[in-house]
Amino acid sequence: MTRWETGRAEIEAMLAAGDLERVAPAGENATRLLADADRHLRSAELVADADPAGGYDLLYAAARKAMAAALAVQGLRATSAGWHLAVQEAVAAALGRSGTVVRPFGRPRRTRNDADYPRLDTPS
Repeated sequence: MTRWETGRAEIEAMLAAGDLERVAPAGENATRLLADADRHLRSAELVADADPAGGYDLLYAAARKAMAAALAVQGLRATSAGWHLAVQEAVAAALGRSGTVVRPFGRPRRTRNDADYPRLDTPS
């Protein structure tokens, strides 16, 4: 397995903090996650008009699973302490300057979180 050198310090810090954990590199798991992401995208298109929040949730899950697949082949997985933010931060760190492509994922992550766990002041 080739580990990313870019972002290594950030990923090591996330491992030390317990936001990520080392697992056996798993190409098979990455393939499954990517297949899930593809199904989620197709499903999101089907339900978007009738259930916008559900479609958004599926869109978000697709992006998260695609990034989790990139971590899986590196032998990394987010823990329950790091959750979805750890997936985003680890992939952004590993991509270095290219990680700016991943940063927009923060908005759907927060929007999905607000929809799934609404506050009284959160618009529907």
